[in-house]
Amino acid sequence: YWQQAEYTGFCMLAIGLVVGLSNLACGISVGVIGSSTALTHAQTPQTFVSMLIVQIFSSALGLYGVIIGIIMANQLKWPALTN
Repeated sequence: YWQQAEYTGFCMLAIGLVVGLSNLACGISVGVIGSSTALTHAQTPQTFVSMLIVQIFSSALGLYGVIIGIIMANQLKWPALTN
């Protein structure tokens, strides 16, 4: 009972770390690419669409992390309470 609860708790910690770190990477990449998109668009306006597509791909990192977290959470089994 306690071992299964401990295992599930550590799995939930791992899920939180996976989702949190992937969203951290997503935020950093969107910030860097957004800044460079603004600077590049000011110099050559033709590059805006291609840079916007790259920014969409970098923002997908956070979504992938959430999907992996959901898949991981579906595999967990909390121990049943017994009286």
